Parts: sequence; C-alpha cells; structure tokens
Amino acid sequence: MLAKTVFPLLMNALIASMLAVSFFVITLLNPSARRVRWVALSYGIGVLEPAFLLATLFGADEHMMAVFSACAFLVGTGLMAPALAIVHGGPPMWRAFAAVVIPGVLFYAFIPSTPRSWTLHELIFQSFYAANMALCALATARNVPKSTMANALVIVFIISAIQFVAKPLIGGYTGTDGIEIHYLTSFYAVCSQASGGILLVAAGLLILLLVQQSLVQMNHTQARIDLLTNLPNRRSVTETFQRLTSGTNPPPLSIALVDLDHFKRINDRLGHESGDAVLCLVAEKLRATGPSASVTARIGGEEFVLLLPGCTGEPARLICESMRLSVAALSVPIPHSTSRMALSVSIGLTTVVKGEEMADALRRADHALYEAKQSGRNRCVAALEG
Repeated sequence: MLAKTVFPLLMNALIASMLAVSFFVITLLNPSARRVRWVALSYGIGVLEPAFLLATLFGADEHMMAVFSACAFLVGTGLMAPALAIVHGGPPMWRAFAAVVIPGVLFYAFIPSTPRSWTLHELIFQSFYAANMALCALATARNVPKSTMANALVIVFIISAIQFVAKPLIGGYTGTDGIEIHYLTSFYAVCSQASGGILLVAAGLLILLLVQQSLVQMNHTQARIDLLTNLPNRRSVTETFQRLTSGTNPPPLSIALVDLDHFKRINDRLGHESGDAVLCLVAEKLRATGPSASVTARIGGEEFVLLLPGCTGEPARLICESMRLSVAALSVPIPHSTSRMALSVSIGLTTVVKGEEMADALRRADHALYEAKQSGRNRCVAALEG
C-alpha cells in the first residue's frame, strides 16, 4: 500500500510543479501578465503538501510534516481566490483569505486528532479547504468574463468543495484513524490523493486556458490602441475605415487629419513629459467633442485622424470647427512663470470617394492640412474630392 500511496503523491507534486512553472513562464514571457504570478505562487506553495507527506513516508517527523503539509495546502488553495480576482482585474479577497487561512493554520498546529475524535476532527480539518474552494468559485463567478470555460471552472471548484466535505465521511466509513502514517498507507489516502489530483489537473488546465485567452484578448486590444492616449492607433483606424467603406452601398464618410500646432515648441518649453500630457489632454478633448459615431485615432507624434461616418460637406466642416475651437480653449501652465501656453490644432478635411483607399483620402487631407498650416495654423481647411 505504501507504493500505491507514493505514486499519487508524486503525481500531484509533479502536476502542481508543472502548473506553477507554466504560470511563472507566462509572467516572464508577457510583461503585461505579471498578475499571473499570484497563480504561480498558489501552485508553488501547494506543491509542498505532497512533498511533506512524502517526507513522512520516508522517516521525517510525522506530526511536524502533517502540520506543514496541511498548512502549505491551505495557504496554496487559499491564495487561488485572490489570484483569480487579481488576474482578471477584480478586488483581491484578502480578508476572506485571512478569515479562512488563519483559523485553519491555528487548528492544524494546535488541535491534534485522536482515533476517537477522528471523524469530527477531519470534518473541521477539511472544511477549511472546502471554504477555500467555495471562495475560488465565488472569485471566478465574480471576476472572470462569462464563458463556457469560466462556468466549467466554477463547477470544478464546487465539486472540489463537496469532495473535501465528503472525505471525512468516507474516511470514517473505511475505518481510518487519526494516526498520520496509518492514513498515508491506507486505501483512503490513495483515493483522496487521486481524486484531488484529478481536480487539480482540471482546475489548472482551465485556469491556464482562461489566462491564455485573456492574454490573447489583451494583446489584440493593445495592438489596436495607442498606449499614451488610449485612442485607437493607425492599425485600428485603418480597419475601421475598411469596414465603413466596404459593401456595395457604404454610407458617406469624411476623414480629417488633425495636427497639434507648435508641438516642438511645447516639448522644448515644457519638457517631453509635459508634452505627453498635452497630447493626452488634446486627445481627450477631441474624443469628447466629436459625435458619438465618430472615430478619433492617434496615428503618430502629434497627428490624429478623425473619421466622420454619414457626414460630408459643410456639416463635417462644422464638426471639425467645433473640435478646433474646443482645443483652442485649452491652455497649460508654463514652468517658473505665471503665464500659460495656449494650445491649438490645424485640420485638413476631405470627403472619402467611393472605392478609394484610406491612403489616398489621407493624402488629400494632408494637402488641406498643409494649407491650414501655411495659412497661419489654428484653422480647418477642406479639400476638394478626387
């Protein structure tokens, strides 16, 4: 029976180690996924539980290893709920974690089991693990985006909680007593470790898939967002332009190039950090002033693109004028001075011709922008079609 117990313990230690390493590697390869290190830590601490039990089988102090293994598994499983919340941007459940783990550690360390009280003691013993699994199910339901995998993970955690509560009843039925070495060489221990290992694999794989799915979505979003201003970038606005102009009867569309005036002077007088803050300020003003259907994007440096679906001619020009005036009302303080620096933008506007590429429309808008710059800046010039 000893060999039969060693095998599931080794398997659980190996599985937990592989999962811990997998999540740790994800954090190394994806700087934006540093939150995943909490999941890696949860499995890394959890792997100590089978390690301590194996040490008992090979002659280590029975009571000490029993306490260490129980506490390691409690802390490891307890960390999973805060980890899942943190990974998915939710509030960490540290109070709930402490409410389960601290009493559990005290119970494991100072209240020993006896053969006569084994079933009751084990029921309390396992209830802390069950509480951790219930918190994991709650953290998943609250914070992980709804999907089939997320629902499956909730179910796995609920089954795990039920399993921990059922273990003492099964152990009492099979005649297991409170002596650790007897437990480790019992059929109950084999079933307990094997069922725990199966649920460990199921939960670990689902969490791994959810993390990978989240990273793919995050990378997809970041590839289409300007990280400084949080506006769509060139790639995103190009895709939007293609979507708006596709089909047999696309809606009318205007496109404008917006350029922040005297940006080099702003950087020279205020510094590059303040220059970035000015870009963010102008970006937010352009986004807030434009119609709800419009798309404002930053395509590089101090240059922005504005798409106006369903709007051409004079209405489009009036929208651009409104945006220009909203920026012209802005000013920023000049360091070591009581005066402020006024901001303004120049705009080149054109109507998109049916069937033309975005590059062609932008080229025409750029010519209009050049004319606005040459005419003194802080104005909007509309280009002729074609």
